[in-house]
Amino acid sequence: MKALTSIAARPRNQHGAVLPLAMVSLLVLSAVLLGLSLLSGQEPLAARNHMMMAQAQAMAEAGLHHALWALSTPAAAGGVPWSAPAPVPFDGSRLIEVAIEGVPIGGFRVTISGTGDRQRQITATGLVPGDWGPLGRARQDISATAMRLRFPSPPAGITVRGDLQIGPGVVIDAGGDDSCGSQAGTWSSGTTTLGAGSQVRARDGGSTIPSGDADVRQGQRVEVFDELTFGDSELSALKALARARGTYYQGHVSFDAKRPIPDGLIYVDTVSGRPVTDATPDADLAVVSLGEGASADPSGVLRGWIIVNGSLAIGGNVVLEGLAFAADRFSQTGVARILGAAMAGHARSTMPSLIEARPTTGPALASSCEAGRTGGGVIQQQWIVKPGTYREAAG
Repeated sequence: MKALTSIAARPRNQHGAVLPLAMVSLLVLSAVLLGLSLLSGQEPLAARNHMMMAQAQAMAEAGLHHALWALSTPAAAGGVPWSAPAPVPFDGSRLIEVAIEGVPIGGFRVTISGTGDRQRQITATGLVPGDWGPLGRARQDISATAMRLRFPSPPAGITVRGDLQIGPGVVIDAGGDDSCGSQAGTWSSGTTTLGAGSQVRARDGGSTIPSGDADVRQGQRVEVFDELTFGDSELSALKALARARGTYYQGHVSFDAKRPIPDGLIYVDTVSGRPVTDATPDADLAVVSLGEGASADPSGVLRGWIIVNGSLAIGGNVVLEGLAFAADRFSQTGVARILGAAMAGHARSTMPSLIEARPTTGPALASSCEAGRTGGGVIQQQWIVKPGTYREAAG
């Protein structure tokens, strides 16, 4: 009887027990499907917006590079003169369209502010599909300060902010250089000492007798050197360029056949990487030497600019076409030759800069503004973005 009673107590019909659960599951699944459908409907619009912003970024970048090109080639058609405000379209008044296979995809507006040959402000705005669009537009703004790589245009073959010593029998010749007009052989703010038999020639159309007052200029104003030398912002730009091309060094460095260097810009910084000032410790200054085989070029000629935040010694059989710039002391020995210019800032050293090289052919230093300016043809006087001034802003 107990077993029969237990069986009779069980529910006789359970067919509707799962219906509520099925309804709830169906409701949740419907909500998920609805959300997915809404999300998938927005994805094409989001993808389109992302693509338009990327295109606007590219347009703004193109505008910036177009402005740098225009500044770097002022004499070319479409170039920007340095002595006057930027003309159309570099005043921002015109949209410069960009097309692919004849189909416009957007454009940019560029504004170049200021005048002069040293520094300008550039604002480039990328617009996609243009100034307006049926479904809206994307906008990207880029601003940057542009600066020009400037050759210091020294007044002599070697220019020293301090004392200068010319060794016996040394020849320094600026007489063959017609790229800078009148130019002395040597220039120093201190005393220039000439060794026996040395000859220094200027290009001034004056006396043919070397080593006169026009050839050897000494006791000159320090302010002249300070106005000509590279400024901190220029050195920062040169440092950034050298970093980008892998020719940035620090501290004590020797270049020779075991460690040759390529043509172009060579920058050797202080040990700390900080700029050279009157308070820079001697131990922090770079010390650089160039010896036999320093050029990686098979010709043995090193072409470019060598910028040293410290002292620079060029010796052996090195031949340099370009500019040798030392923030401190400079020396040239052995049979080394320079075609271009040399400068020494004597930030710390009280010893005179020295030229006692006696090549087997030609002068130790043949002054040439053109070779110095172009680094023997490998340094372009181009405009670049001043480090630390590049800014982006989405419109």
